[in-house]
Amino acid sequence: MTRPSGLDRVVVINDRSVRVGGASNLAVLSANLLQNAGVAVTYFAGDAAGSDPPAPETINLAAQPLMQQTRLSAFASGLYSRQAHASLKDLISRVDTEGTIYHVHGWSKILSPSIFRALWPVRERVVLHAHDYFLSCPNGGFANYRKNQVCPLAPMSMACLTTNCDKRGYHEKIWRSARHLVREHYYPVRQVAANIVVVHQRMHEYFVRGQVQTSNIETIRNPVEPFLARPADPWKKRDFFFVGRLEPEKGFEDAAIAARLAGVKLHIIGDGAGRARLEKDFPEVVIHGWKSKDEMRVLLEEARAVVVSSRVPEPFGLAALEAVTSGIPVILPDAALLGEELAALGCGLTFQSGKVETLASGIRRLASDDMLLRLMSVNCIRRSGDLAHTPASWLEALLTLYDGVLKRANAVRMRPGIAVDTDIPAAGRLIDETS
Repeated sequence: MTRPSGLDRVVVINDRSVRVGGASNLAVLSANLLQNAGVAVTYFAGDAAGSDPPAPETINLAAQPLMQQTRLSAFASGLYSRQAHASLKDLISRVDTEGTIYHVHGWSKILSPSIFRALWPVRERVVLHAHDYFLSCPNGGFANYRKNQVCPLAPMSMACLTTNCDKRGYHEKIWRSARHLVREHYYPVRQVAANIVVVHQRMHEYFVRGQVQTSNIETIRNPVEPFLARPADPWKKRDFFFVGRLEPEKGFEDAAIAARLAGVKLHIIGDGAGRARLEKDFPEVVIHGWKSKDEMRVLLEEARAVVVSSRVPEPFGLAALEAVTSGIPVILPDAALLGEELAALGCGLTFQSGKVETLASGIRRLASDDMLLRLMSVNCIRRSGDLAHTPASWLEALLTLYDGVLKRANAVRMRPGIAVDTDIPAAGRLIDETS
């Protein structure tokens, strides 16, 4: 698709301006793709400037991620960052036109809900990219981290508010709930149909549960590039691999326990707070740390299968798709939004979320049946092409999205007798008076 005729600029908004996984990788990629397509891009980020800015005009607030701040500082700036609000408001006043799109990828790690106060006057042209569930669920995962279970509760209900589901404690749950209320006050997605992008169609049901207005929700799957340049022969290999952050919600310990029970060698590509625990309790696990794409390619050529053991309902599951598009079968939880799809296509197995014994059983099955592995590998290559975008088709989907958003915004603006209210919501004004 060619650039929409009414598109003047895209302001990409994200906590980070460097590739540190997940939303940040995609935010930076979108900036690069849009610029290559001739679209003017401004990148607005909460972190310090890196050596390779994602756009010629990159605005960095030089703030630290909340996890690196003192507790008091994180408590305050995580609820409302005055700097983020003032800087974004100034940027909007300087660059805004009727053809400017504001695309929010991430805000929960540095920028805070204050950015939504600045974005409210231009909300008809704001796109919220749901890489997680924070627009609906206060802990962002629809998970009870204490019980390692997918949460069945309605977000912000009394049952939700009185449940200690946060991995850091109930005080953190209360703070996250307060932050959720602040964001909803400044940008009430329960009252107003915001332009929201979800990365898998099954995310829609989680947003419905959170009472989010869904009329302007669109599904755009993430772009995926295979781990391997050309398919390997996984049925000839013996070792299993886990790729991801070593954080509790990723279930790295479940993968290690299941591999031990199944009697297979587990390799881990990734790092995080859980590394020391793995090294102490599971010395048989080979931990490679973070690796470049080229280094990962060499390692994963020796993979029999990739284990995805997340304890939360992963919205997309990038590692799983990078594996299957390389011809490497996967085993993943039934709560993963891709689980049923990949199992139905014969690209892998699912196990009961949070049940290590069922994960171990699945690993044993994949470890012992070369014919099954070979069939799955063939299915991966033949059937996985429609599960995700390529970078080129993702850019086309974004441009189509922007075209639709601008047309809808223009229709609202031109409707006789309709004036777009640029004031913040009443509840937001009450907060503003005390901030």
